[in-house]
Amino acid sequence: MRAVWKGYLKCGLVTIPVKMYNAVKKKTLQFSLLHKECGTKIKQERFCPSCNRRVSNEELVRGYQYGKDCWIIITDEEIEKAKKESTDAIEILRFVDDGAISPIYYSEAHYLAPDGEVALEAFALFRKAMKRMGKAALAKVVIRNREHLMALKPYDGSFLALTLHYAEELQALREIEGVGGVEGVDLDPSVLQMAEALIRNLSGDFEPEKYHDEYTRTLLEIIKAKAEGQEVKVEPKAEAQKVIDLMEALRQSVLATEKEVPKKEVAIAGKGRAKTTRKGQEEGLDVRPQDPPHARLFSRRTLRLQGSHLRDQVGWDEVHPLLAPWGGAPPEQTTPRHHPQIPRVGEAAPGGRKG
Repeated sequence: MRAVWKGYLKCGLVTIPVKMYNAVKKKTLQFSLLHKECGTKIKQERFCPSCNRRVSNEELVRGYQYGKDCWIIITDEEIEKAKKESTDAIEILRFVDDGAISPIYYSEAHYLAPDGEVALEAFALFRKAMKRMGKAALAKVVIRNREHLMALKPYDGSFLALTLHYAEELQALREIEGVGGVEGVDLDPSVLQMAEALIRNLSGDFEPEKYHDEYTRTLLEIIKAKAEGQEVKVEPKAEAQKVIDLMEALRQSVLATEKEVPKKEVAIAGKGRAKTTRKGQEEGLDVRPQDPPHARLFSRRTLRLQGSHLRDQVGWDEVHPLLAPWGGAPPEQTTPRHHPQIPRVGEAAPGGRKG
């Protein structure tokens, strides 16, 4: 990969040779404008409507609009005065906590890598020290005559150099209509619990490789098919039925996203005839000889008792799918082989009854 910039990373009197690489490959499709009749790419000509004629590049100047039909002319010499002299150093200004910079300030991402063996030790030293301390570095660099504010963060075996927006570039949140009343909304606890259930159902690890730019992918398929003389028909997605009531929308969403327990871990009561073993008859349980211990059929009345007995035999992870619908809870720490306060199936309970 070709470096987009070469220079030095400076921290105090320490200077480290580094290279900068693009961290993002933009794959946005670019289209040209063609003349529909003949398919020729059109030319963009500069035309002055006041003089009613085309103008050349030599006749153009830059102007800044400050009102309707009001312009300030800026010359090339004045623009040169505002430019910063390009430097070959990223100068660290200070270190801040890694989480102190809000993502709203992030603009573009680049990788920093050591430039040669001479830079390796110092580069590795600062990367490890910053990672251990949970710090990010704020730095400035001038590239192509423009000064940039950057955040440097340890990232795998390199630094992630994130270009930052300046504070004056950000849109003030208080100017966004409707945001001010969000914190004061009185929420129904039952609706909040339903929302939390939906969030739990959809929670998981961040796996970016699972997500793709479907718009670009579809366009590329259309382009490829047309280049091969085929026609591609893109079927529109079926629209889901609109639900106006918030609680009903949450309820349907929770049901649609609920994770199913694999069938092999669940025995369905009353389905088919089960063979009964002698041990099963003594304990009042229907047991399929070929099934594992946790695939037993329970009645609601004896579920907790028998579930505890099974937990002693096969462990919580296997019996939990059977106990969950009735409120069974996992042990807090380690599960003893048998709890003294809970009788085994067939033993006398403290009150004299058998389980």
